[in-house]
Amino acid sequence: MITIQKQNVANWLMAEYLASLHAVNEKIRLFEHKYAQSWEEFSTDLKTTSDENFGQWDDYIEWKAYMKMANDLARKIDEVKHGNFMVT
Repeated sequence: MITIQKQNVANWLMAEYLASLHAVNEKIRLFEHKYAQSWEEFSTDLKTTSDENFGQWDDYIEWKAYMKMANDLARKIDEVKHGNFMVT
């Protein structure tokens, strides 16, 4: 049997989550650059315009998913930082 310290697991989790967050933030930056807007501005503009643009709606769905992933990863990173995880 191998014994692994909780701190080693925390370090591995942190590295994994930070790498994933970096990749997600890159996708978010691409959308911000493409539309020269923040997520909030883009979302508001898209929902209030009378023109149907299916490409923008596709980007909206994808961008929204990346925003959710970024929030979830940030929450997980915070949990690991505070030692709020269990190894079984």
